[in-house]
Amino acid sequence: MLTDHDLQNELAAAFREQAGPVTATAVGTAGIFRRAVRRRQHRRVAARAAAVTAVIAVAAGVSVASRTARPALSPSDKPPGLLLEAAVTAAPPARAAVSGMPPYYVTTNHGRPVAEVRDSATGRTLSTVRLPQGIDPKMSEITAAGNDRTFVLALSRFPQTRFYLMRVAADGRSARLTPLSIPPLPAGEFANNIAVSADGSMLAVAIQLSGGRHGAVEAVSLATGAVRTWTTARTGMPSALSWADGGRELGFFWLDDGPADGSGLTTASGLWVLDTTAPGSNLMSGRRIIPEITGVDDVQSAVLNPDGRTVIASVTYDGTEHVGRGTVVGGIAELSAQTGRPLRTLLAVRAAYSADPGHPGWYIGACDLTATDATGSHLLVSCDSFGRLDRGRFTALPGAAPQMAIAAAW
Repeated sequence: MLTDHDLQNELAAAFREQAGPVTATAVGTAGIFRRAVRRRQHRRVAARAAAVTAVIAVAAGVSVASRTARPALSPSDKPPGLLLEAAVTAAPPARAAVSGMPPYYVTTNHGRPVAEVRDSATGRTLSTVRLPQGIDPKMSEITAAGNDRTFVLALSRFPQTRFYLMRVAADGRSARLTPLSIPPLPAGEFANNIAVSADGSMLAVAIQLSGGRHGAVEAVSLATGAVRTWTTARTGMPSALSWADGGRELGFFWLDDGPADGSGLTTASGLWVLDTTAPGSNLMSGRRIIPEITGVDDVQSAVLNPDGRTVIASVTYDGTEHVGRGTVVGGIAELSAQTGRPLRTLLAVRAAYSADPGHPGWYIGACDLTATDATGSHLLVSCDSFGRLDRGRFTALPGAAPQMAIAAAW
C-alpha cells in the first residue's frame, strides 16, 4: 500500500524522468498539469486522489507540468475566452505590488503535524505550532480574521473535525493553538473550507455531509457558539467560502455533477452569494453570480472580494480543439460581482506543448485560489508552484509538491 509520502516521492521522480518543459506564464510563473485533477477546490478531501491520478497520468505517458521561465505577457496580450478576454494587468514594480501585504501567512505542512508561520516576503519559517496528536495535516483548513493575528483551523482526526484558534505574535515568531469552544462536526462530516468574518465574530464552514453526496454551509458565532445552517436537497458540494459587505454576504462555490440524462434538471454549479440578514435555511435561496461554465470558460473556483463588488476567479479555457505552444489556457481573473463580466486578468497561463488534438484538455490545468487577504489585493495561489499574486505580480514561495494542494491563509 502506498503512503502519501510514497506517492509524493514517486510523483517527483516521475517528473524528473519523464516531464518535458511545459510552462505557464503569468505576470510571473504558473503551471499546467492533467485536466483530470482540476477539482482542487475540495483540496483536503481530494488530496490523495489527486496525487494518485497524477502518478497514473505520468505512468501512462501523459505529459505534466515542469516550470520553465518565459517572458511576461504585455498588457495588450489578450487571452481568448469570455472571462479571460480582459487585458492582462501590467505587473507593478515589486515595491508597489507588495504595499499593504500581510507580514506573514500560516500554512500546514503535509509531511509534519505542524502549522507554520511563514514570512510573506520570503516564505521563511518564523515559528511552528505542533498540531494535536493524531491530526492528518492534509485534511486541515485555515482561515484568517481581518486583524492578521488571529487564525482558525479545522483539524481532522478520523472520524471527527474540530476547530482551533491560533494567535500569532506581531512579529510572527511565536504562536499558540487552543481549542475553540464550539461543537466539532458530527462523525463522518468534513470541512471542505472555512472562513472567518472580517471582524472575527463568525466562522463559516462548508461541510461535506456523511455519504459524500450532499453538503451544507454553517455560520457559527465564535462568542456564543450559536449555529445557523443552510442546506439543500440538491446533490453537490459547497467550498471556497468568502465573507463580504461587513458580514452581510456569504459567498460559496457550489459544485454538482450537472443534470442526469432525461432528468430535466440543470447544473447549479458556480459562485453563489447568500444574504445573511434574510430569513430561511435554503442554501440555494441566494443568487448565483458566476456560473461554473460561461461560454467556453470553465470557472474552477471563485471568491467574493471583501467589498462585495468584485470576484476573484480561477478559470480554464476550453474553447479550442488544438492547444498550440503559447496558447493561453487559463488564469486568474477579476470579475464584476454585479455583471459577471471580466475586469482584468491577473495571471495568464500559457501552454508550452502543442497538445494532441484528441486530448487538448489534458494540457489545461487549474490554479488553486488558496487565500486572499483582507483587501483582496494579495492572493496566495497554487498552480504548479505555490506563491503570492500581488496586483498581478507572481512570486514563488516554498510550498507543497505541484499536485498537492496546500492550505494557507493570511
